[in-house]
Amino acid sequence: MKPISYFLFAFLLIAVLPACQKIQDTNPDGISMGTLKKTVTGDCMAVVVSGIFIVDSILKNDNYVDVEVDVTQAGTFDIKSDSVNGYSFIKKGTLATGLNKIRLYASGKPLAAGVNTFTISYGLSTCSFKITVFTGGSAGSAQFTLGGSPGNCSVSSINGNYIVGQALTAANTIEMTVNVTTIGTYNITGTVINGVSFNVSGAFTNPGIQNIFLTATGTPTAAGVFTYTVTNNTTSCNFSITYTVTITNASFGLSGSPGNCTGATVSGTYTAGTPLNATNTVLINVNVTSPGIYTITTTAVNGISFSASGTFNITGLQQVTLKGIGTPTAAGVFNFPVSGNGNTCGISVTCM
Repeated sequence: MKPISYFLFAFLLIAVLPACQKIQDTNPDGISMGTLKKTVTGDCMAVVVSGIFIVDSILKNDNYVDVEVDVTQAGTFDIKSDSVNGYSFIKKGTLATGLNKIRLYASGKPLAAGVNTFTISYGLSTCSFKITVFTGGSAGSAQFTLGGSPGNCSVSSINGNYIVGQALTAANTIEMTVNVTTIGTYNITGTVINGVSFNVSGAFTNPGIQNIFLTATGTPTAAGVFTYTVTNNTTSCNFSITYTVTITNASFGLSGSPGNCTGATVSGTYTAGTPLNATNTVLINVNVTSPGIYTITTTAVNGISFSASGTFNITGLQQVTLKGIGTPTAAGVFNFPVSGNGNTCGISVTCM
């Protein structure tokens, strides 16, 4: 009987060990696990600072920092920084496995000008980032060059409709790149041509190559192609706008049609029960053969959909950002057919 007892004990031990291991590999508290993306020196990687930080000015929703985390186990998270110079950063929510972007919103009021270093932690990992606080409502002048200067501006998209006799709106923008060497305030201006001008002002909070949006104002007076020059007083570049008398439909194809959308990029976090916001977008590629207005949409799947509309002013390969709306109803991977100008391609979105 004794050998049989040993055999039974060994059998039970082998059966129990995997079960114990499974329990250890899961998190009964539902808290996500992973690490912050950072450099070898401890700086948060892919950090993006938004908004301008002014002494004695209460911080708002446009004051935030984006960081990245590599999540190995999905669940909830609570990331916050230390408090420095009268303000701090915090964000709570849920995360899916894989690489996630976290938007930490600032709260408080900077007490003094200077460069502040903040440290955040997630699990057992930490990283740091720097915020520049400016004095008395003035950030100083930024130093930067316009992309494409002194030739054609490095334009990535022309948005909105450009129709003779119709006043332009906030939807009429030009997206282009700039290269910032010194952060601070900026002002880009253009002369009035055909009743329309393009301008933008604001503040750069990070050095390096980044995108800005020139906003159109005015009412076009004639049809045709007009060339605009914009400047920041040190560099200048130009781009062309096509004005039409009536609205004409563009001719274009969706890259990858009729299969998966080629090079599509899905951005934002998708969580069941949480409404989508401005970060929930899909970037797709199109090939324009004839300028004009366009509308690109997806069908509604799992309570959400994506769409974009505007004007293609030039022919060739271009990118379009589809904005998401709605509230996901369930977790899982969902396929969305993207339709435009009679052709279709597919994208997939993962909801937590």
